[in-house]
Amino acid sequence: MIGYEWPMPGLRMAMAAACVAVVTGCSAAVDPPDLTLPLDAYSLGAKDRAQVIRARFMLMEECMRHVGIDFRLPAVEPVTDLRNVDLLRWLDPRHSAESGYLGERRNPDEMTGIPSYSVTDEEFYVLEGKVRRFHGRTVPPGGCMAKADALLNRGARGVGPADAGKRFDDDEVPRYVDSATDLALEDPRIAAAEREWSDCMRSEGFDYRSTDQALGDPRWASTVNDDSIGHTPKPRGTRAEIDTAVADARCRAETGYSDVRRTVFVEAERRVIDRNRARLGVVEALNQARLANSAKVLDGTLTLSW
Repeated sequence: MIGYEWPMPGLRMAMAAACVAVVTGCSAAVDPPDLTLPLDAYSLGAKDRAQVIRARFMLMEECMRHVGIDFRLPAVEPVTDLRNVDLLRWLDPRHSAESGYLGERRNPDEMTGIPSYSVTDEEFYVLEGKVRRFHGRTVPPGGCMAKADALLNRGARGVGPADAGKRFDDDEVPRYVDSATDLALEDPRIAAAEREWSDCMRSEGFDYRSTDQALGDPRWASTVNDDSIGHTPKPRGTRAEIDTAVADARCRAETGYSDVRRTVFVEAERRVIDRNRARLGVVEALNQARLANSAKVLDGTLTLSW
């Protein structure tokens, strides 16, 4: 028997990892600038998203029991998606003064809000619809995940049967965000903002070519070796790290670093939206239907039929 760790899709993790320490503290006394981006409109907020996932999990469990598998999914709590802080590279000056680049551990489920879970071979085949029958019982087309999503998708305005009747793609909007990120990072204004920031840092006595270099300074940046047995963790929140982070936050603010990035990312995301407006309209309609139907599932007024 093989246990599958169910990796939920999400925005390119490399960027999140590179900026992990920058993000914590966004709820501190220093208010961040406007971090909203156009593609945010096509994703549910943390609370609504958690409601939909709870209903989805409930339906998946019911479907699995119907085919003879006692399958339990993890509890679901609202998870705030901080990807825009990563994309726009906002650095909280108060948190920098307290802890440098050291941030609290990011929730690995934040991109989709779906907690990871493990499944056996048999569970995987039934969830994904890789088999038509299980111990003599019919497995719904597309599996129990598609069965659950088809009910949640019901009634989505302007959505055809092909989209309404299949598993919801949680990674679709993050893929559009990735596409917009690729466009944004090609914009010369991004490189110009890095150079201006670097000049500011040099005037403060720090020699870094980019914000990534400051965050990734080997004196404090975590590496794979930091988790190895017998390895002594690097000291964090040192005077050197805090001084660097404070100067970094100040230079980002003085040069309008995050504002430039937001301008570029807004333009890039709007271009992606213009190219995919019809498809994103489907996603939006599905989100609205799924939110409404999830409330009915959770209160017992909407159930699976067989």
